[in-house]
Amino acid sequence: MKKILFFAFLILAAACSPATKITRSWTSPDKYQGGYNNLYVAAIIGDVTKRQTIEDDVRTKLSSLGIRSTTSNATIRPNFWMSTDLDKNAMMNVVNQNGQDAIMTMTLIDVQDEQRYIPGAMMMGGPMMMGGPGWGMGGNFGGFWGMNHGMMMTPGHIVNDRRYFIEINIYDVKSELLVWSAQSKTLNPTSMEKFSSEFAQVVLERMLEEGVIRKQ
Repeated sequence: MKKILFFAFLILAAACSPATKITRSWTSPDKYQGGYNNLYVAAIIGDVTKRQTIEDDVRTKLSSLGIRSTTSNATIRPNFWMSTDLDKNAMMNVVNQNGQDAIMTMTLIDVQDEQRYIPGAMMMGGPMMMGGPGWGMGGNFGGFWGMNHGMMMTPGHIVNDRRYFIEINIYDVKSELLVWSAQSKTLNPTSMEKFSSEFAQVVLERMLEEGVIRKQ
């Protein structure tokens, strides 16, 4: 019984854990040691709605930390990433006009599909397992039935997993150098809204831990 409860606890813990995790990160010794507190946030994604959702969630969570930010969807036209008119210098002018000290970019770099087999599980119940009155443990049919009637095997099945990998970069505005980089992995997001909120939370927590941003 204890073993069943232990496995049930593991399943519950896995279900409650975030679908997004940081798989790696790198910090430059040249980053501002005090932590950045005014970011320009840009999700480099072709879908305008998804870009706005991610950028707005990052901005909202930065604001809750007392950190100022401006998003690309609030400062440049929707077709910016496909435009040849707005070059790097023009982009930096937009950033400098808003007084940012760092640029945060987020780019989808890979999507992987994978199948995995989930084996069947032994389900145990009945009076003997659930604590009810037993039917005898002796060498008779009642004893056998009391021990075994509550055991059955659920069939195994195939699960299709989809993993999304996003690269997050932080650039120092003054030097224009890359000062922090990380990669996140998200497994089977259930919705864009849930993914975006969780992604922003996980990434910003890591940035706080590694001194990239400073809570006000």
